[in-house]
Amino acid sequence: MKGRMIALIVFALLPLGVAIVFVRAQQTRNSTRVSVNDGNYEWVMNHRDDGRELRIRIKGKPEFTDDYSDIKTLPPRGSARVEETRGSVSRRWEVESDADGNLRRSYTVQGKSHEFDGEARQWLSGLLLEAVRQSGFDAERRVARLYQKGGANAVFEEVSLIKGDYAKGVYLRELMKSHELDSVSAERVVAQAAREMKSDYEKKQVLSLVAEKYLDDQKVLTAFVAATLKMGSDYERGETIAAALKRGALTTSQLNGLLQSVAGISSDYEKAQALIRIAGKYPAEIHAAPAFFDAVDGVKSDYEKARVLLTLLGAKPNNETLNLTLKSAAGISSDYEKARVLMQVAALGKDDESVRKALVEAARNINSEYERGRVLSAAFK
Repeated sequence: MKGRMIALIVFALLPLGVAIVFVRAQQTRNSTRVSVNDGNYEWVMNHRDDGRELRIRIKGKPEFTDDYSDIKTLPPRGSARVEETRGSVSRRWEVESDADGNLRRSYTVQGKSHEFDGEARQWLSGLLLEAVRQSGFDAERRVARLYQKGGANAVFEEVSLIKGDYAKGVYLRELMKSHELDSVSAERVVAQAAREMKSDYEKKQVLSLVAEKYLDDQKVLTAFVAATLKMGSDYERGETIAAALKRGALTTSQLNGLLQSVAGISSDYEKAQALIRIAGKYPAEIHAAPAFFDAVDGVKSDYEKARVLLTLLGAKPNNETLNLTLKSAAGISSDYEKARVLMQVAALGKDDESVRKALVEAARNINSEYERGRVLSAAFK
């Protein structure tokens, strides 16, 4: 699977009671599909690679044995089929349930009925466990069993054996949903997602849940910020930061940590969006977070920079923040955008002499006489 890109497509048609998850490995004929439609459950997995072809189809939600070496039960009229062709050898194992849920099994090699001996059991056990592991199938029960045996560490070890980011994310999210983790385990969730998951989308899904539950812990927050810094997608990084902002109030230290990550966003639009969210929620704290204005100064677009500063001014900041805003506005090249910011500062701080003095000084750098005149008129109105 090395070097092959994994793509995830999720369709949710909730009003119809339909949920479909489809995972496709590009450049090979590999796919996993789990579908539920009006209570009818089906799991289909196909894998072809290196002279081996594996096909699994299960109709009706099964209950596996604890070690996933066999299927314990199937609902009435359910069925399961596992087929593998490796080189010139083909095997097929089937189990069907009748109207009462009784199971009937069969096993063939090269198309001929064969005793289900120790070798066959070993073959089936390896295939079922690997299929369950790599697809994320039955994650709720599997995570529960792993946790019961070895705590969070057992789940982390299992996640490291999973190749795909989608299934890794399913296991990590299920661990956080089902168990209250201590600081060390929560930090490890973040570190493992950052280290082992390539997909920024899947990484965001995990980190967003961490943000909901564990960012009160300083070590977890530090790991969280470090993880966002490794996200190449500006959009996914911005959405992950937004998830952190949705939780309870952040301390100044935590806020500065998130701002470090915001500063690393390349897109002016995505960076501005993140700063606007922060400015809207923490206007009173901005003056104590120099990293905010450092990030603003990194926005190259005059329009986006002005958008951020105007959002901050819309929250009626104190005079200290007004002065910091004026310093940041000095980096705006557009006379129009700069004037928009300065006029808003004038409306808020004209009664304070230090703000007015700084405002007049900032207005000197406006080349347009019209825009400069508008700002000065507002300052002395």
